Amino acid sequence: MVEGASYNNFLDGIEKSYCTYDGGDDPQGDRHYPDLQLGGYNGTETCGTLQPTYVISSSWSFAKDLPPHYIIRQCHEYMKLRLQGVTALYPSADYGVAGLGKRCFKPNGESLTNGTYGRFLPPFPGDCPFVTTVSATQIIPGTNIVAVLAEGKQPEMACEVDIYSGGGYSNIFSLPAYQAEAVSHYLTRYPPSYGADRFNTSGNSRGLPDVSVNGARYDVAVDGSFQPVSGTSAATPLFGSIFTLINGERLKLGKKPVGFINPVLYAHPDILNDVTQGNNQAS
Repeated sequence: MVEGASYNNFLDGIEKSYCTYDGGDDPQGDRHYPDLQLGGYNGTETCGTLQPTYVISSSWSFAKDLPPHYIIRQCHEYMKLRLQGVTALYPSADYGVAGLGKRCFKPNGESLTNGTYGRFLPPFPGDCPFVTTVSATQIIPGTNIVAVLAEGKQPEMACEVDIYSGGGYSNIFSLPAYQAEAVSHYLTRYPPSYGADRFNTSGNSRGLPDVSVNGARYDVAVDGSFQPVSGTSAATPLFGSIFTLINGERLKLGKKPVGFINPVLYAHPDILNDVTQGNNQAS
């Protein structure tokens, strides 16, 4: 996907019917082709010409006020990919509980740039219940990783290096059955201090993220030199690579790819470690 295009344009390419489904793409938020702008793609719109991979990992998310119709329409397509055995991974964004620039929702649903009031802004597509949402962790400062692991303790915390890993509760999508127990346990045992004026406190909405992976200080080559980069955009492809390797081994044995992994992850919390330290303040 090139800069300037959207996830809808990407989904058009892998599903022919999506180009026209439920009214088609948004005339304002999505690219339309031929694109007559300087450097734009001058060919016709691509619909269903690409075969989706077994694991789709994106390092981009929307932390802004998108129309509900736009969000729901796109989420339906991730549901279809789920039925095709595709694992779709998206980051929980790097702005804590708010959107870029500490934006939150006004009571009337509009966004604002002042984070002193308003509802938290969960990222999309991360709050779609048919994708797996990945947030970022970091090693707890001063930790001897080998010693801590030998003691059976957790060496990681929510990422606070350069970014604050995002998360929260959807304002649009209801609570999926696969995470009902986890959400109920969390809200009962660790009730947030904020009220309904700040986030969806119903306990009946989609919670995110689903998993967390180290996303702090990756050495990335930029213009011929390396520099440390942090973000959920680094954590997400790392998590995706794990399941790509798992799929490779399964395919060798004549088995199917793992597909939608959320129900299995939530059914076996013993295989994961809870992240109990850190902060996801708006940034």
